[in-house]
Amino acid sequence: MIIILRAGNAAIFAASLLAVGSVFAQTKPAAPAVNVLVGNATANDTQAAANDKFAELMTKYSGGRLKASAHHGQSLGNIPQMLSSLQAGSVHGMILPAGFLSTMVHEMSMLDMPFLLPGAPAKITAFAAQSKAAAKMMELAELKGIHIIGFHGIGPQSFLTKFPVNKLADLQGRKIRDIPSPSRNDAYKDWGAVPRMMDFGEVYTGLQQGTIDGVVNPPDVLYKMKMHEVTKFFTITEHFVFVSNVIVSKKWFDALPKDLQGAVTKAGKETIAFADVAYTKAQNDSLEALKKAVTVTSMPAAEIQKMKAAANKGVWQKMRNDPGKGPILKLLEEDVANFNKK
Repeated sequence: MIIILRAGNAAIFAASLLAVGSVFAQTKPAAPAVNVLVGNATANDTQAAANDKFAELMTKYSGGRLKASAHHGQSLGNIPQMLSSLQAGSVHGMILPAGFLSTMVHEMSMLDMPFLLPGAPAKITAFAAQSKAAAKMMELAELKGIHIIGFHGIGPQSFLTKFPVNKLADLQGRKIRDIPSPSRNDAYKDWGAVPRMMDFGEVYTGLQQGTIDGVVNPPDVLYKMKMHEVTKFFTITEHFVFVSNVIVSKKWFDALPKDLQGAVTKAGKETIAFADVAYTKAQNDSLEALKKAVTVTSMPAAEIQKMKAAANKGVWQKMRNDPGKGPILKLLEEDVANFNKK
């Protein structure tokens, strides 16, 4: 009888241990959330809002396992520094104009060819989604340590200047702030202007001090970053459009579990949809605001034709003959032709 009791006690004791172990397993603390840094050069504009949305959705769709936050106004460094950090995996995500990647993926500068792409934000996004050239650019970016989730439209770009622009000749010798995108740089030279590479954080002061005479961007960023305070004229030319991309560090992304990769991708795709709506409204609202702050005019159609003719003889001919960029440009032109048929 005593032996039976001891055996019973042993069985009860063993069962108790299993129960306690089960409780400990159930109450084991979850792994701490991984901090995710999203870098952005601008502040208080729609690009900043898009970066905030991307961070918010990554946190949401990861169930809090990723704790993402957006850092604006170049607080993580200027754009080249942030891109370098993104390649290294210490900055995890960014949303910015695709042309800034052209220093690493040279073919991406073809998105900046003058008078090529549709200008409305949602149309740019729709074009990029079906573009074979854009898909090729995504593949090339992977080789440089950058994973592009997708592209979206920001809007058409025009001149905000300290001097009136009524004709192409008015640009002669004028210093225009630009980004390091060869197709843009060459186009300005075709038009007689002098492209000046300048970090975005220096543009306001550059205009104020006369280091540059003008800047080109869509209305939203120009107005929200208060560039109208140090300029006088906004001339609608829409010669370039800004194509943006949602990007993450390939090194970081590849190391994530599959379910978190899915969460990041879903967050990026939904941010693109958010950006389409936000930029459409922002560009319209900011253009109306600019009309109250500076003189807003449209470049006459005949002068726009002169701009196109000069670019066709210059940057277009040069890029078509470039052995590295020519094939991508040809593919882009085919994509545009197919898109315009729809």
